[in-house]
Amino acid sequence: MESQEIELFEEKMKCCACGACVNACPRNAVSMVYDEYGYAYPQINREKCICCGACKKVCAFQNRVEQEGAIKVYASARKDTEKILKSTSGGIFAVLAENTIKKGGIVYGASMELEAGKFVIKHVGIDNLNELTRLQGSKYVQSQIGYIYKEIRSKLQMGIEVLFSGTPCQVAGLKAFLSKEYDNLLTVDIICHGVPNQAFFQDSIELLEKKLCKKIVDFKFRDKEKSWGHGKSKAVCIEENGETKDCFLMLDEYTYYDLFLNGLISRENCYHCKYTNNHRPGDITIGDYWGIGKIHPEFVITNGGSLDPQNGISAVIINTCKGLNYLNEVENELILCQSSFEKVAMANTQLREPSKYNVKRDYIMKLYLYQGYESVHRYALKQIRVRKLKMNIKRLVKTILHRN
Repeated sequence: MESQEIELFEEKMKCCACGACVNACPRNAVSMVYDEYGYAYPQINREKCICCGACKKVCAFQNRVEQEGAIKVYASARKDTEKILKSTSGGIFAVLAENTIKKGGIVYGASMELEAGKFVIKHVGIDNLNELTRLQGSKYVQSQIGYIYKEIRSKLQMGIEVLFSGTPCQVAGLKAFLSKEYDNLLTVDIICHGVPNQAFFQDSIELLEKKLCKKIVDFKFRDKEKSWGHGKSKAVCIEENGETKDCFLMLDEYTYYDLFLNGLISRENCYHCKYTNNHRPGDITIGDYWGIGKIHPEFVITNGGSLDPQNGISAVIINTCKGLNYLNEVENELILCQSSFEKVAMANTQLREPSKYNVKRDYIMKLYLYQGYESVHRYALKQIRVRKLKMNIKRLVKTILHRN
């Protein structure tokens, strides 16, 4: 009866599914279950629960207040132009990861794995440079943590150097689970826009396969073959002859990405995120340095600077002395141009405030629940066309006013 009193969260907006409670339970009484829309939430098995309260205490999203603030901020990119093209933005994560692996360490991050014909995004650990590409590139889906925190604690206790990269809530979840500082742990959080769930993503891929009449064996949200930005996603498809072919997708072809960018399919807690500010849980925060041409025109190569927007530019926010020391280890591989948190935040809304909740999300969730993803896709296409029409009208009005 007493175990019934433990409730992990009162409202969905108070759970980020970081997985800390699952890892902390000494009896494995907590597991992730999925709601009707596909979002993961921890659930207690009352028969196994001993009412120790470990799951409740470890919740960083509800209990922990981040204290760190930016020490140094840079606009940055790796110097190796060949390697930078494998990364979504400036290639900073890859440089940090390579340094850890070369020192005999392990890097943990989100990987997109093809399992039983479906793409699954989950956190994995790698200790081989040849596997690093698994962790590179943006995955705009919430990754499964599983029991990775337990594995990381074991590696840290063995003295192995570990780099963990994830969303701010995942980094905070790991730190809360560990409950102590480790000198051999470096944490890197990303500037996060919010996280949709795996069911939405998998259904979007199935619809793409149906429309393309091809099996998709690899997928990238932001392909940088032409330039850095949000422009195109890339699906690698299998042809009838067994060869692979790259299929590039614009937003009106892959509506999942458009819904994500507009904050319409994120978890409920993402609209109340406590990490969208200068108090970050990671030793280092990384993300795209959007608007660099206007904010720091002097850094851009066309103006005599050293950063090339075609290849991608990262924002690097150093939050701790450990993060600063680690960056110093790899600074020879990077172009570092000093900036400020305020300037990075100018075009990175998620450094100022959470994604704004839109009532359209309620409609999309109901549409998905009762009619499936294909109906959501059709709805999103209509919204894209309306936006394009409004933009074209605005341009036309401006042109007419300018002529007059």
